Amino acid sequence: MKVIKYKASPTVAKYIKQNGFVSLIVGPIGSGKTLGSIIKWQKLIHEQLPSADGIRYTRTVVVRNTYAELKDTTIKSFAGWFGDTLKFNWGNLTASYQHGDINAEILFRSLDKPDDMKKLLSLEITYAYLNELRELPREALDNVTSRLGRYPAMSSGVGATKPQAWADSNACDNEHWMYKKFFENRPDNHHVFIQPAAILEDGEVNPLAENLDNLPYEYYRGFIKGKPQDWTDVMIRCKFIPLSHGKPVYPEYNDRFHCVEHNKLAPPDKLLPLVIGGDNGRTSAILIGQVDKFGRLVVFDELISDDIGSAEFGTIVANHLLANYDGFKHEIYLDPAANSRTQLDDRTQVMVWRNAGLSVRTASTNKPSVVIEAVKKKLNTIIQGFPSLVVSDKCTHIRKALAGSYQYKRVNVSGERYAEAPDKNSYSHVADALAYLVDGIGGTRELVSSSKFKEAFDNGYSAKANDWSVF
Repeated sequence: MKVIKYKASPTVAKYIKQNGFVSLIVGPIGSGKTLGSIIKWQKLIHEQLPSADGIRYTRTVVVRNTYAELKDTTIKSFAGWFGDTLKFNWGNLTASYQHGDINAEILFRSLDKPDDMKKLLSLEITYAYLNELRELPREALDNVTSRLGRYPAMSSGVGATKPQAWADSNACDNEHWMYKKFFENRPDNHHVFIQPAAILEDGEVNPLAENLDNLPYEYYRGFIKGKPQDWTDVMIRCKFIPLSHGKPVYPEYNDRFHCVEHNKLAPPDKLLPLVIGGDNGRTSAILIGQVDKFGRLVVFDELISDDIGSAEFGTIVANHLLANYDGFKHEIYLDPAANSRTQLDDRTQVMVWRNAGLSVRTASTNKPSVVIEAVKKKLNTIIQGFPSLVVSDKCTHIRKALAGSYQYKRVNVSGERYAEAPDKNSYSHVADALAYLVDGIGGTRELVSSSKFKEAFDNGYSAKANDWSVF
């Protein structure tokens, strides 16, 4: 057998040595995470105590999100390290490693279909390795950890010595389940290791980056050229921010320019009314803003609720305003569809919210081409050296929406083509709330005067013009 020397980088070495119940390593592309995970498996199968017959038995499930990724990436990584000593059975996607007193079995599993997840619950395993954890649903980790230590059986004379799961991943959105579990609410038996960024903010290669000796010269600086900023920040600098896979609806938005620290914003003026945009859906949202004395729209608060009905969300909004903005006058602008009666009763959302004590109107239009352009104009306009649309840094959902999470989905055809309408995802409602807020302060009326949009309003998309204005 060919002997290959392996020297782990500092973070990977700590990850390999960790024997906690669950371990996760996060790092840049090319940082040696996958090989480190394979070496961790190799270490553990040698540390398993022998059964009564003197053999160290283990069974490990290796999980990847799709069959193609599993076969083309994960399995090839195992085969590349172990060569012919790892015997594959391609019929059932298993492999066996037998060397000396080691008898180790690997079950390679993908999660392409809903039923694939259920199959994880039937496993009797010693260990679990989840490759590219951010691409997997949370249930994958929950299911495999519930099956650890079931092999070898106690009747063999020893049982599983160190049952555990480990995973590797690139960084992810800080709203992702992986981030919430491992960084916000991490159990005390879960451990995280983060590798240094590969590229520094000035574009230079980080001298502390790991695995550089095993990469081609200028590897990182070569392939990041032309990549979007968010892609580089997530995949190379290990930042936990949204990564857009589609075409941003608002490429004009620059978080460093349009976003201001909340404690540096002037507090809302009680002499001026609050302007609020709202939208109900699977993820209901309102944005609370005010036009300041310079004519800038300042969005300083947001309220987001998941899976809540219109009436209940209206009560939440009313209580939020009473608790935080008592004494302020306000005007709420909703989707024009809020005037439509539901199939359950004769009440409209506008009626329900007014009954909750809210001052509610509907936006003049919900036509995407109009309301989106109105927001774009605000993003592109400068007033006395400052953007005419300013967002508080506490409004994390609308910032993510503007930064690219609200996007045109890529069409599954050859070439770079995108859908004509924005994708309805978890950020579309807060983005619509902003559009209705901008409409409420007259943003769409400013566009009506231009010939580019006059036709759109004349062709049946205009509702009764709003007669209230903060100006």
